Amino acid sequence: MKIAKKPKFKPEAYIEGKLLKPESLMMSYGYKPELSEGAVKPPIFLTSTWAFKTAQKGKRSFELTTGLRKSEVGEKPELIYSRFNNPNPQIAEERLSLWDDAADCAMFSTGMAAIASSLLTVVRPGDMVLFSEPLYGGTDKFVKSFLPNLGVKTRGFSFDQFPALLPEEQKRVAVIYLETPANPTNVLFDIKYWSCTADILSKEHGKKVLVMVDNTFLGPLYQHPLPLGADLVLYSATKFIGGHSDLTAGAALGSAELINRIKQTRSILGTISDISSLTPDNVSN
Repeated sequence: MKIAKKPKFKPEAYIEGKLLKPESLMMSYGYKPELSEGAVKPPIFLTSTWAFKTAQKGKRSFELTTGLRKSEVGEKPELIYSRFNNPNPQIAEERLSLWDDAADCAMFSTGMAAIASSLLTVVRPGDMVLFSEPLYGGTDKFVKSFLPNLGVKTRGFSFDQFPALLPEEQKRVAVIYLETPANPTNVLFDIKYWSCTADILSKEHGKKVLVMVDNTFLGPLYQHPLPLGADLVLYSATKFIGGHSDLTAGAALGSAELINRIKQTRSILGTISDISSLTPDNVSN
């Protein structure tokens, strides 16, 4: 018996039980006009702080958002402080999730903020990151220079050469990081192949190996890494997603559990997107 796929999207994404295509949902998905005086388009919320009806409600909201307690059934983080959340990036996150069929999304100030925050969420001293080469310049610097200073080993590989790893090194692999097509050479890497490789390493060593894919060059219209086995999709939204050279932004998409962890890191580092430049329409046109 085939089990129906659990819907990831809100009721407004459906008409008579049929899920609308992203092209149709981009105009209004994730936004409720009744919460903004009936405005047809989302206003820009230029505020740092949000008010609560009671101090106790504010306390519980902070505890949930900062990971001090688990959410109750049906409970979602409320707006509390724009370093944690804000309606503009939240709506953009929901709309961008449509294209990749992702359970959740986290928006960032830049593509490098998304990449750095995501990697810092999952790697620890002693871990190893395998990465495709070439990489975008900022990513290359972060992986080869910054991570080793934290005790994280890194090893690059080309499209036709598997990295030679000793058995002890294989146990340390925590992330396989792919940039495909690569910047600026457009070299392609097989996402499904590396996802299978990650599964094999995970089973052999009893440690989940994540596959992260920088999908900036093809974007969510032309490539969908998650169905191919990737755990996380990364974007510099400054490029084709924004499309107009009027913003810098980044995004990470994946499972609700993984994105929640990444959002915790984002809150600590303060790498959330700039609400003065990022609006839902910037990433949905």
